[in-house]
Amino acid sequence: MAALLTRLGLSTGVRKVIQRWGPRRYLSSKLTEKWVNTPVRASKCLLGREDERSKVLMIYTGGTIGMASSNKGLMPLEGFLEDKIMNMEDISGNPKMPMVDILRWEELLDSSNMDSNGWAKLARQIEKYYLDYDGFVILHGTDTMAYSASALSFMFENLGKPVILTGSQIPLSEVYNDARRNLLVSLIFAGMSEIPEVCIFFETRLFRGNRSKKVDSQGLAAFDSPNFPPLATLRNDIRIRQDLIRPQPHRKLKIHTKVTNDIAVLHLVPGFDDTFIHQMAQSNLEGVVLHLYGTGNAPSMKASLIQAIERIRDDGTPVVAVSQCLRGSVDMGYYKVGRKLLDLGVLNGGDMTIEAACTKLGNILSRNLPKELFISAMKNSLRGEVSAPDDMINSKTHNPFTTLHDGDLEWRRL
Repeated sequence: MAALLTRLGLSTGVRKVIQRWGPRRYLSSKLTEKWVNTPVRASKCLLGREDERSKVLMIYTGGTIGMASSNKGLMPLEGFLEDKIMNMEDISGNPKMPMVDILRWEELLDSSNMDSNGWAKLARQIEKYYLDYDGFVILHGTDTMAYSASALSFMFENLGKPVILTGSQIPLSEVYNDARRNLLVSLIFAGMSEIPEVCIFFETRLFRGNRSKKVDSQGLAAFDSPNFPPLATLRNDIRIRQDLIRPQPHRKLKIHTKVTNDIAVLHLVPGFDDTFIHQMAQSNLEGVVLHLYGTGNAPSMKASLIQAIERIRDDGTPVVAVSQCLRGSVDMGYYKVGRKLLDLGVLNGGDMTIEAACTKLGNILSRNLPKELFISAMKNSLRGEVSAPDDMINSKTHNPFTTLHDGDLEWRRL
């Protein structure tokens, strides 16, 4: 890591001058968060602009990255992560790293407790300080990070600055850890205005947030983007795929924080009992995500399954189909059952991840769009979360930019 930072011009020989200044802390009663202002300096010299210094807001929500050993095992300790960050020689006093402010949630969350309220809180915090910073880093637990990244991508309309989620498998408090690199490189990316997306950085790769999945519960390369290439890769330098980055918006940032939570995911398993599906059809669901086999297949001999889905659709509840496969896309016209589901009005989710499908469905449902606009919003890409049909054959080499904008939905709804 030290060798890489040296190649990037980030010297590791900086003295701990920050200890002399010390942190300034105060409790904001309105937000119930804690602020830690650090005199960490940075410039965009990596992009050849040494006359301009970037500012990054780091929002600490919880997760393994900030935990430390105690007599009760690993747990977050008051002020521990903030002090560790402010005393990192690669950050403190280094003129080539961003100026950093840390906004700590008063109640740190295990990521399994993150929900739509937490996503909305993050979106509102970024909106509030949007004009004060060049980018944002969110420290987050890994288990639901892909869900949060997907949800935030749909909440932000006209996002023009990087929002980088990161965390670690091993706490920063351990001598051997993956937290240090994830933290430092996320700060570098957050200082680059050329990446106006919600992303996840982990180990050596920067992913589009709504294309990401956690694929390893213990390995350091815990995340992947199965159907879309990484936006950037860390080697002996940083290689950014500018051709994959979404274009800068031309309108003001707007957030959509409402999320419909009454959504069920039906993951098909061979030999499953249909009884609970019929019970689900009788509940007051707002939406259903079908997790189908392969390209969108389901058991053709289970007529009761089709009947249950038909009943759900008759009630006007939208159903979106995605594949259980890690890679590839749903093509519901390929098999007989898939065609029947299409006839019932089940929407083709293409190559969306289950995380993106669920969070997008919840976001779009909350906007109360007319049926035609709802279908258009779900079938088309809003934030680069799904490939255009022609690109699904080889999404590793294509760049399907957004084909539908939030503004189109608002204008047409009028």
